[in-house]
Amino acid sequence: MHLLLLPGMDGTGRLFEPLTKVLPSELKAVIVSYPTDQAFGYEALLTWVEAAVPSESFVVVGESFSGPLALMLASRRPPNLKGVVLCVSFAKFPLPVPERWRGAVRPWMFRFQPLWLLSLVLLGRHGFGTLGRMLREAVRTVTPKAFAARANAVASVDVSGELQDCSVPLLYLRASSDLVIRPSCLRFIQSLRSDVEVVVLPGPHLVLQVSPQGAVDALHKFCMKLRTTDNVCGAS
Repeated sequence: MHLLLLPGMDGTGRLFEPLTKVLPSELKAVIVSYPTDQAFGYEALLTWVEAAVPSESFVVVGESFSGPLALMLASRRPPNLKGVVLCVSFAKFPLPVPERWRGAVRPWMFRFQPLWLLSLVLLGRHGFGTLGRMLREAVRTVTPKAFAARANAVASVDVSGELQDCSVPLLYLRASSDLVIRPSCLRFIQSLRSDVEVVVLPGPHLVLQVSPQGAVDALHKFCMKLRTTDNVCGAS
């Protein structure tokens, strides 16, 4: 089984390294990277995702920012898609910000990012070690223009329809100490898809990086169950 890994807001795919290091031989990682210097929203990025779809059976894993992309891909019903995993993600705008202020993000807002604070919020106590350095290095490769476009895309996203129409099994990985994605995001997903399987992993928002073995255990269990069924995308 292949795992099509869609990265978080940085879009580089570099932060999947802790996860891929502990993948068992039965799971093959296909990492998608987004352009670091283009002002692309979800629709434009979906073309990059579709270009990376494996020709064999696969599960798409959407981390944080990329959860909506995973659901958008599922709505296209690629023939070898077996399941969707949403990791610390959402189906519509996840923050308690008034609608009139959404979509107002500008590139200059990302020119002087307090990376130490970003590391603390996303990684907690791990923000000042190896993982923190990895995060900061990844963020520095992405232009403010690209970050602003992604932030504005999140502000207007709503893939509720794609979530309801998804014809393959769903797994949601939640981080126990997430300071970014509120529990209400999962509750909203559950209100539309009561069949979603939920696994809680110990750690902050970047839980795939902090708890890679726990994440791999959950992914492996999910994928092995799928291998015994005929839940291909589009099946009735």
